[in-house]
Amino acid sequence: MEMLKGFLFACLVGCSIETIVVAQDDQSGFISIDCGILAGSNYTDVITGISYISDEGYVIGGVSNTISPIYQSNSQEIPFLTVTSFPVGTKSCYTLTPAQGNNTKYLIRASFLYGDYDGSSQLPNFDLYLGEEYWDTVTISNASIPILKEVIHTPSTDYITVCLVKTNATTPFISAVELRPLNFTTYPTLNKSLNLIGRLNFGSLTNLFIRYPYDAYDRIWLPFPWETMATINTTQDIIENSYRVPSAVMSTAVTPTTATNTVSFSWPADNTTDKYYIYLHFAEVVELIGTQKREFNIYINDNLFYGPMSPVYLSTTTIFTLSPGYGSERYDVVINKTATSTLPPLINAVEIYIEM
Repeated sequence: MEMLKGFLFACLVGCSIETIVVAQDDQSGFISIDCGILAGSNYTDVITGISYISDEGYVIGGVSNTISPIYQSNSQEIPFLTVTSFPVGTKSCYTLTPAQGNNTKYLIRASFLYGDYDGSSQLPNFDLYLGEEYWDTVTISNASIPILKEVIHTPSTDYITVCLVKTNATTPFISAVELRPLNFTTYPTLNKSLNLIGRLNFGSLTNLFIRYPYDAYDRIWLPFPWETMATINTTQDIIENSYRVPSAVMSTAVTPTTATNTVSFSWPADNTTDKYYIYLHFAEVVELIGTQKREFNIYINDNLFYGPMSPVYLSTTTIFTLSPGYGSERYDVVINKTATSTLPPLINAVEIYIEM
């Protein structure tokens, strides 16, 4: 399997958002800001069913702009058609005050599509902060490709600030700011914030993103085209656990096609001091009969991480790190069948985060 990180960028070009044809789930606690639209121009996105509002009252200063017509299309998501830019000042912050205050943890997503909104064709780069804490650097390398930055954060105050910081002659801008409340018991960490590296849906039959309302937390699941694996799936619903990974994700999985009976993937660390958290989601999608048995062990960098385990039929099990992995230049995840297993391992989905 090729390195994950290259795919995460490439998929933004080749994958599309799944059209929503089901009833909306509960959006209570959601904050969905479409930056750059006029005050009072609130709307419900026909693709996702998410209700967006303008950024009036959430940020001081800023100039509303529309991306260049050559980057607009009928398939373009509405939040990417406009931006708010900040040509004046060094640091500009959105202040979010979620209804749950600091009594839960949140998924916070900042989205950027340059689209030559200013007609300068000068690709910007700038820093992104969560309060006083450095989050990430936004580097625009293609005017037509959206960049999404996402963090899971437990605030210490009743408000959260998402800040754009000017670092050179280019102008910071933003397309959308979104906040989603999570189950407080999920994504346990030793730190307050997790920066998303990748969230992959294995065995996708559609090559489409899956997000809200299929995912109650509006996580965006990228389909991973794993050509060396076989896809297995079920048409039945998968029972959720506390992580609420949608059935649309968990109903498909991949399994080896060769005699190696091994599922493996890897990613390189940008720095050996980076601390990684991994969340592996499993569900058996094939009803086993007779003496059939699917059992496997999970290794990270040749160390037993978990096992043996047998995924439960039509029910999600999440295996995750209690403390982060760090100190390596590369991380290799290997899932091997046990000696008594009659079937090879499978995996349905994975999430990888780095400690901020």
